[in-house]
Parts: sequence; C-alpha cells; structure tokens
Amino acid sequence: MAKKYSLLSWNIENFGLDKTDKAQIVQSIKGLNPDIFALLEVVGADVWRYMFDEFPNHSFFITEGEQSQEILIGVHKKFKVFLTQRDEFKSGRSSLRPGAFISFKFGTDVYTVLFLHLKSMPDPEGFGLRDNMLDHAFSLKGALDGAAGGAGKANFIMMGDLNTMGLSYPYDSDIPADVELKRLSYRAGRRSMRLLPKSEQRTWTDGDGHYSDLDHVIASNQIEFSSWGGANVKVVGWNKYPEDSIEFVNFVEKVSDHCALYCEVF
Repeated sequence: MAKKYSLLSWNIENFGLDKTDKAQIVQSIKGLNPDIFALLEVVGADVWRYMFDEFPNHSFFITEGEQSQEILIGVHKKFKVFLTQRDEFKSGRSSLRPGAFISFKFGTDVYTVLFLHLKSMPDPEGFGLRDNMLDHAFSLKGALDGAAGGAGKANFIMMGDLNTMGLSYPYDSDIPADVELKRLSYRAGRRSMRLLPKSEQRTWTDGDGHYSDLDHVIASNQIEFSSWGGANVKVVGWNKYPEDSIEFVNFVEKVSDHCALYCEVF
C-alpha cells in the first residue's frame, strides 16, 4: 500500500538566517521530502520568506504571540488544510509556545496533527508545565473522539519536542526521564494512542558527550505507519556523522542540537 502522506518535526535551535546553516537545513528537509513539516524554535521575520522560496510547492503558516520562538508549518499544496493556533498549550504563560493544530482529509478519512514544543527544564516548574500541556493534548484527543463517534475513533497524531527530561527534586525525590516517558506512554494508551518506536532513541545532544530522548511521535492506534527495521519514526540529523568528526560538531553548532523526526502514514 502506498503512503498517504509524510510528516516531519524538527527543533532547529533558534532558527534565524544570520547564524544558522540554512542551506543544510533545506537539504536535509528536501532529502526526506515531507508533505507536512514543522520547524520549532523559529526566530526572525525573514525565515518564512527564505523557506517560501526554497519550497515553492508548500504553503506556510507560523504561530504568533509574545513568545520569542515560533512554530513554522509547511504544507504541500496538494493538501487542503485547516490550521489553528491552540493557545491553551501556553498554560497561561505568554512566553511559552502555542500548539499548531492541523486538520485535513485524505479520501473520506479525517486526520488531525498537533505539533508541540513543550516546556524545557527538569525543575518542578518545567515538569509541572509539561504535565499540564500534555493534559490539554490528551483532552483534545478525547474531544476529537467524541466528534468522530466514540472513544478511539479520531485519527490523531501529536509530535515534536516534548522535552521528556524528568524532574530534579531534593531529598532523593527525582523522577528520571525514563519514568516520565513511561507515564507519557501510559497516558497515551488511555486515549487509544501509542508512542511510536524510533530508529534511534537519542534525539538531542550538547555536542560534548551528553544525549537525551526528548522528541516523540504519539498516534492513534488505528493509524498505520511505514516501518524501517521495526521503527515507525526515522531520526535524522547529527546522528549520521561520527561523534568525533568535524561534521558532527558543525551540525550541532550551526544546524541544530536536535535531530528531525520523520514518519509516513499509509
């Protein structure tokens, strides 16, 4: 069965035209050729103009607000989409990012995709805000199920930088990152969704030997995805270079400390 559409989410650290290797970003995205993609941490008013010229077959949308970093969405023109900015994901904090919510039809099936960039930091505030943002996401899935005719009916995908880094708390009360991930998977299961397996667990690095599993795709159980060696999500970025190579260092410094997530629905 041929793929229906493809998705990409990529946190490009402080994506601006002045310091980012924009040519390598474009090359990486074109190499995967996604139908719909989201670039997180976009800064600067000129980025969308550059992407508009580089991707003439895509239409572009960008979130707005007091936050310094926006989410830029590119959608292939073969899709007719309805896009909304969901400010509830700011959790009452004007500096946080909203969610970018896209609805479209493929044949007779309706799909909804939510691109998210959740609050960072392992302190109690960061952990609590992430938890609150995820409450909104899974409540949205419940509402979509209701509109689709019952529990588990909605074709819903959420993806992005979920910053699952755990909680650092005194008196031996830490919550490790893997426990936060287990809770995320449990909450997804309660909404008839699952955390998709990735080709590599590590999606972030500081370029100095430290790595984290921060970026994820969560999807309704009935949605089928392409598989690459048992993984439904390709992790693509600095991981294609040896860790001690100049290419690895340049990618982390000039492109992004995050890898991109790519998946195909069929």
